Amino acid sequence: MSGQAQATPENVWPPPRPAGERNYPMNCWWVAALADEVTQDLLGRWLCDTPVLLYRREDGTAIAIEDRCPHRSAPLSLGCRKGDNVECGYHGFTFSPDGSCVRVPSMKTPPPALRVRAFPVIESYPFIWVYLGDPARIDDVPAPHVLDWATDPAFAEVHGRIDIAANYLLLKENVLDLTHFGFVHAKSFQITDWVEAPRLTGEGDICGYHQAFSASPLPPPFAVPMGLPVGTPYDRSNYGSFVSPALQIAAVDLIEPGSKQITGRFRVSHATTPIDQTHMHYFWVGGRDFATSDQEMDEFKALTELGFAEDEVMIEAVQRVQSRDPRPTHLLEKSVKADGPGVQARRIVARWMERETS
Repeated sequence: MSGQAQATPENVWPPPRPAGERNYPMNCWWVAALADEVTQDLLGRWLCDTPVLLYRREDGTAIAIEDRCPHRSAPLSLGCRKGDNVECGYHGFTFSPDGSCVRVPSMKTPPPALRVRAFPVIESYPFIWVYLGDPARIDDVPAPHVLDWATDPAFAEVHGRIDIAANYLLLKENVLDLTHFGFVHAKSFQITDWVEAPRLTGEGDICGYHQAFSASPLPPPFAVPMGLPVGTPYDRSNYGSFVSPALQIAAVDLIEPGSKQITGRFRVSHATTPIDQTHMHYFWVGGRDFATSDQEMDEFKALTELGFAEDEVMIEAVQRVQSRDPRPTHLLEKSVKADGPGVQARRIVARWMERETS
């Protein structure tokens, strides 16, 4: 893990949208991109109502600066690289990785106030994280969670990104809820026994769930890659955590009945970054330590993408209802026991928001 570009307080705060008009904290590390998305080409992306330009220096260091020229608001991502600097495609103003303007074609010396915001960056495979919040409070914000398994040679991993037209919290609650699998994913994952409310775990600003199955029929996503008949009785331990407003992690351990020996490990992480209040970037990474050949992982990725496409359809439909109905959603929804992890996550996000304005 390595920290990169430093931001300056006068060019970062206040945020683009007041706290009362959003449900995402700015004082948080958010995933800006998958590591392999960011190259020496210019990549423009909206994150938390903020236009961000991502690219790599010639030495490979990831850079994040504001994707908006302070002259006439042209996206710098439409410009071009000049070494490690970026030249605006509108009038040729050129900016360095620290955000300062180093060239104005019509002037000998650019004025010091002519600059763009530069955002702190941490690259931790497979994600590139950015901090868009108050620089004075960055030391109070938990550092990005490290996915140790993603670089473990025992695992093979696949990853991807989906843009979803829904508020980021809708997906956060979705991936903390196992009971939707038998319905939303009846055609893809075909896991029908996640119907009981899980045991809540965690404390403070981390919440999670745990659910154990004894001699339960193995569904296709686990049985087939293990070379076992679908429905083979097997023990499973399912657990996951809401790590921060930006990230959830989940795991399934497959255990041979009666032995307590883990014979297969499955891991998945979900990073949801708001684009705005009704759109998000969904970055996911999944892996396992069995059936790790290229062909088997291609099949695993195809199945995972099918399942997440099913989530996308449902979550976008929920967002459309919430956006059209003028009544407050929190007064209309009724939660049940199985919603415990999601309800806890809502409370944790509310605390993050309170700290931002305190």
